[in-house]
Amino acid sequence: MMLSVVFMAHAELPAEPIPNVLKLQSPYPPGYALVHDFSFGGLIDSKFGLVDTRTRHYKGMMSAGQFATINFSVARQKYYIGETIHTRGVRGKRQDIIAIYDFENLALVNEIDLPPKRMNVVINEASVIITSDDKFLLVFNMNPATSVTVIDLDQEAVVDEIPMPGCSLMYGDKARGFFSLCGNGGLVHVRLDESGHEAGRSSSEVFNDIDADPLSEKAAFIDGVWYLVTYKGEVQPIDVRGDQPVIGDRWWVSTEAEREANWRPAGWHGKAGNGEGGAARLWLGMTPDGYNGSHKDPAPEVWLFDLSKSSVVNRIKLKVPALSIDVNGANELLVVNIEGGLDIYAGLSGEYRHTIRALGDTPYMVHAVE
Repeated sequence: MMLSVVFMAHAELPAEPIPNVLKLQSPYPPGYALVHDFSFGGLIDSKFGLVDTRTRHYKGMMSAGQFATINFSVARQKYYIGETIHTRGVRGKRQDIIAIYDFENLALVNEIDLPPKRMNVVINEASVIITSDDKFLLVFNMNPATSVTVIDLDQEAVVDEIPMPGCSLMYGDKARGFFSLCGNGGLVHVRLDESGHEAGRSSSEVFNDIDADPLSEKAAFIDGVWYLVTYKGEVQPIDVRGDQPVIGDRWWVSTEAEREANWRPAGWHGKAGNGEGGAARLWLGMTPDGYNGSHKDPAPEVWLFDLSKSSVVNRIKLKVPALSIDVNGANELLVVNIEGGLDIYAGLSGEYRHTIRALGDTPYMVHAVE
């Protein structure tokens, strides 16, 4: 018996340099978004994934610590992640930092040490903000006394801490300041000087009925106006285009019949908006199964409002209920659904386009990067 042996020739492949790190396009093309994987099964190891919602490609990832919150500056081409870590993982000395990553490589470029009292909550955009002049990063603290740490972004250093007794979170104005919602039902407005120190503050009248129907702290910023919504569905505009916040007239997102049918706002972060094309619009997650505490339930619908008329112009029925939403400059509605996917819809017509999957253990929030 004879055996025939055939030897196959293989072409030599060129050596691949290690590490092989590709740079992202600068500036980013339209359609990029950050998805926050909160990692509920292991809270000390959350992540931010950058995805191209047009091509459905996963572009890269930034690791983050416990209860991380992100903000970013397109002008500076940097991400700023507020995070908390402990020297022995789940115990040991607490360390709060702002981790700074660049846009081009998603690479860590600096860390800023914070006082160990950054507010640790389940993702709240109002806990880490950038002032309107792109000069200062503000970090909200609670230990349990409340205050704001001010970071100069040119120096990448802490320059001050501002006490905010009885008030929570931060909503930027158009003049390098912010306001906070307070436990008495009013707000406090703080102005900053060019060095990041407090230049003055003022308080409003009471407008938020904490006991009967409080405002949700989740908000949408559209053309210089903050839109907050009560748990039952009353919109509260707060105009910050002038020297002082102006508390506007309220209006309901639903009719009386819809409220009797228990339609209420829903979703962990179910609000988004923009003013593209000169038309101010608000998108709001809604549920027909409202009750006291349903404001964090998944939203089976997203309602689109024309803010010039304070009225609904479309009701978008979602393929899968939403945990959180955002809208980009092309009026594309980005929906993190309860199955862990990122659904893309035409934000005006409500037409479903596609779903991006495999985004982590527990994807939870989405931010359009623009």
